[in-house]
Amino acid sequence: MDAEKKPHNVSKTQLPATETDIDAEPTSSTPERKRRLPATAKAWIILFIHGACCITLALSIALGLDGYEAGDQSSPHRVEGKVLLRVGDITTLVSVALVIVKISAGTWSTIVLWAFGRHILTRKSAPSIAVSRMIRWRLPPGLRNLKYILRDFRGWIISVTVITVFIQQFTGPILTGSVNWNTAFHVSKEAVNTSSVAQTANFSLWPLYDDPELFDKKLKLKVAAGYANLAWADTSAVDAQGKSLVGNGCRHVVNNDGLPQNSTLVNATLPCINIKSIRWYRDENEVVGDEWSISGSSLTLIGDNPYDYFTGGVTTVYDTENLREPPDSHDKPPPANKFSGTMTVSLMLARRENSGPPCSKLPNTIFGDIGALPPYLIETARSNNCFLLGKIDFTAGVTKSSRATYINSRVVEDATPIQDVVFEADSWVQEAIWLLPDLLAMISISNVSQLPTYHNIDNYVNGIVRQGFLGAWDMLHYSFDDNQTHYDAFPASARLVADSPEGNEKERKEEVHGVVDTLLGGLAS
Repeated sequence: MDAEKKPHNVSKTQLPATETDIDAEPTSSTPERKRRLPATAKAWIILFIHGACCITLALSIALGLDGYEAGDQSSPHRVEGKVLLRVGDITTLVSVALVIVKISAGTWSTIVLWAFGRHILTRKSAPSIAVSRMIRWRLPPGLRNLKYILRDFRGWIISVTVITVFIQQFTGPILTGSVNWNTAFHVSKEAVNTSSVAQTANFSLWPLYDDPELFDKKLKLKVAAGYANLAWADTSAVDAQGKSLVGNGCRHVVNNDGLPQNSTLVNATLPCINIKSIRWYRDENEVVGDEWSISGSSLTLIGDNPYDYFTGGVTTVYDTENLREPPDSHDKPPPANKFSGTMTVSLMLARRENSGPPCSKLPNTIFGDIGALPPYLIETARSNNCFLLGKIDFTAGVTKSSRATYINSRVVEDATPIQDVVFEADSWVQEAIWLLPDLLAMISISNVSQLPTYHNIDNYVNGIVRQGFLGAWDMLHYSFDDNQTHYDAFPASARLVADSPEGNEKERKEEVHGVVDTLLGGLAS
C-alpha cells in the first residue's frame, strides 16, 4: 500500500513575487512623514479667528443693533409680517457671541502663556513660581516683584502681550455695556377708525343751554373745567413755564378708543388758539371806554361775578363791544365764526388788606414781589383787590390737523407749527369765548391748571386762556354736536431702541412723521 502523501508546505518567500505585493511593501528608502503646523502658526490662526469674531460682533452691534427697535415683553414676535426681536432675544444672541469670543480668547491666551512660560524658564529670566503666577493670573511676572521684570526686547513683548491677554477678559462686559436701551415707539401702518363725537351728544339740548332763563350753565361749566384739567394734567408734557412740549398747544379731548400714547390721529378737526401777545397797561390814559368800569355781572353767564373772588390768578378775557345776547332762534347751531384780534384781559394779583401796602408794593404774591415788576398800571376793584389790566391779541377757531399726537388715550395735540395753522370758522368758537370769564375763574380757583406763577405772569395768562378756550370748545362740541364724523388713527406700540442718543430725538420724530406722511399718501391715492 502506497504511503500517504503529506502536503508540501511552501513558504511565502518561496513564491514568486507579484506586482501587487511589491507595491504593498513599504520601502525602507521612503521615511514616514507627518505634516504638522508649527505651534507659532497655530497661535496666529487662533488669534486671527479671535480677532475676526470680535470685529464681527462689534460691527454687528454698531451697524445692525444700533437704532434697532426691539419689542418689550408684551410685544408679539411677528409684527406686520416681520420678525420682531425682544430685548431678551437680542441679549441671548449677544451672550452666545460673547461665549464664542471667550472660547477663542481662552484658547489663544493659553497657548501664548504656556509658550511664554517655557521661554522664561529656558532663559531663566524668572523662577518657576513667578511663571506659575503669570499663567494663573495672566499678568506679567514683574508686576508682583520688580526684580522679575523682563528687560530684554523679547521680555517686553511678553509683558505687553500678557497685559493684552488680561485686558481681553473684559471684552464681554465692555461690549454688553456698550448697548443702551431707550424707550421709543413704533407707528403701525394699519389705521383704525375713530369717532369724533360723544355718544351722549344731543343737539336737542342746545335750546336749554342757549336760553339763560331755561338752563343753569354751572353744570356745563364744571364739565368744561374737567376737560381743561384732563387735557393738561400731565406735567411731563409741558416745560417749566407751562408751554407744551408735544406740539403747538392746540389740544383736544377725544373719545377713549384704547389708543396708546404717541399714536397718530390724521385729518381731524381740532380747536386751536394762537396767543400772539399780551400787553399790560402802564398808564390810566390807555384804558378805553368802559373796559374796566364794566360790571362783572355783565360778563358772567351763570350769575357769578368773577371779580368777587379774592384769589390771585383769576383771569378774565372779554370784549365790551361783543357781549353775549339772547339768541334769535334755538332750533339751529350758532353761526360759524372765528376770532382774530384783541380783547381786554385782567389778572387778579392779590388782595390788599386795609392796613397793608398799596397794590404797587405788595411783596408776597403768587407772582412774586409786585414792587419788583415794571411800572404796570394796577387797578383796584372793591377797594382791596389788585388787578393788572391790558390787551391780549389772539386768533381762535378750529383747524383740520393733518397730524395730531396722542398724549394719552383721551388727549391729542396738533403737531402743525403754530405759524402754519390754518384757522377755520366753527359754530362753537364764539360761545367758548363768551364762557371764558366764568371758566377761567373756576380753573384758577380750583388750581387745576398746574401752571407756574412765580415771575411768570405772561406765560401764566397765556396758558390759562389757552386751557379755558380749548376746554370750553370741547364741552360744547361733546355736549351738542351730534354730527357723526370718523377719523383715521394709527396706533403706536412701545419699543426699546438700542443706543439711540437723546440728541437724535428730533430726527426720530421726523422719521415718524415721514412714515405717517407716507401712509397718508397711500390713503389719499
